[in-house]
Amino acid sequence: MSSQSRVLLVDDDPIMRELAQSKLEEAGYAVAVAENGAAGLETLRRDGADLVISDLEMPLMNGFELIEVIRADPELKETPVIVITGSDHANAVERAFAAGATSFLAKPMNWTLFSQAVMFVLRADNDQKALRVARDQAEEGAKFKDSLLSVMSHELRTPLNAIIGFGQLLGEQFQKQSDHLHREYADYIVDGGKRLLNTVSDMLLASDARSGPVTINEADTLVGEIIDSANALVSGAAAAAGAELKIKIQDRDLEICCDRSLIARALVKLIENAVKFSPRGVEVLVAVARTKKGDVAIMVKDNGPGIAADKLKDIAKPFAQSDMSLRRSKEGLGLGLPLAQAIAAAHGASLRLDSVPKQGTRAVIFLPAERVREKSPAADAQSAA
Repeated sequence: MSSQSRVLLVDDDPIMRELAQSKLEEAGYAVAVAENGAAGLETLRRDGADLVISDLEMPLMNGFELIEVIRADPELKETPVIVITGSDHANAVERAFAAGATSFLAKPMNWTLFSQAVMFVLRADNDQKALRVARDQAEEGAKFKDSLLSVMSHELRTPLNAIIGFGQLLGEQFQKQSDHLHREYADYIVDGGKRLLNTVSDMLLASDARSGPVTINEADTLVGEIIDSANALVSGAAAAAGAELKIKIQDRDLEICCDRSLIARALVKLIENAVKFSPRGVEVLVAVARTKKGDVAIMVKDNGPGIAADKLKDIAKPFAQSDMSLRRSKEGLGLGLPLAQAIAAAHGASLRLDSVPKQGTRAVIFLPAERVREKSPAADAQSAA
């Protein structure tokens, strides 16, 4: 490390420069010297350096000013700086660190400590460089994966929509011909295409949630319409799993400003989780009511096996099924709760989850009161009539 490291020594004391240069060259460093901050800055910009060692009190440009200029220069700002001071002022070192110094040494110089300090700072700087490279590579990799996921999700949607559409046409044709066997095959194609399209949509939404808040298309919507939309999407799968869905809505005509499709999608994810991770015959309650604070609480509650307390905090993480191997018994990407959370966050809402083992799990989305569109007295009278 030392044979390849270049050190710039800046000091207006010629004796100090000569002694320090001798010690650094004995340790195998390539040394450049300057008699003041201005000359040192010129040398640094022209030749570069792995480390700057600078006195604080110098003519033309002192050590404090030199550090500030180095830290303000995009090409030099990562260069470590050791300051040397013989000042009796207590705030000199504090001022140097505030300007951006890496370390300091006090005069009169302990030359053994001097050599060790130089070696330590250079080693720490090499470690910092390696960490910055690793961080940049990780960020680039994450950006590439997100971009690829987004592009692939968009590219897959077009052929999947075609597969689903033509599968439905074939199914209708076979139905007219009373060809029940091929109608069943066509239904399999349509069901598989829809499942894959839902998976692609989930992946795209997860990618959007990683890069920032999910974009929502707000409109005034009745609560009853949202629940009906979610029920239409999930009722078939719930019936196939032997689950019993119960719906209780305090006021179906309650109007809220939200993205209807996304709120319904979040609700579907919560219901799917309740059905998927419970035995046949599970009861799932979907309820909507106003809280005392005026918020709108949308609840999905089941009487399934529940979730252990030590696992409850982890299941909201992406891909957080307890078994994500190819041999797992439960299908899905483990994105249900993370997507529901992302949708809730985009609406300024919160998702709360609580569970008791062997007693079931409850998930509640709390939409803030400011999203509620209060009815006028005339509208209330018309509704009553």
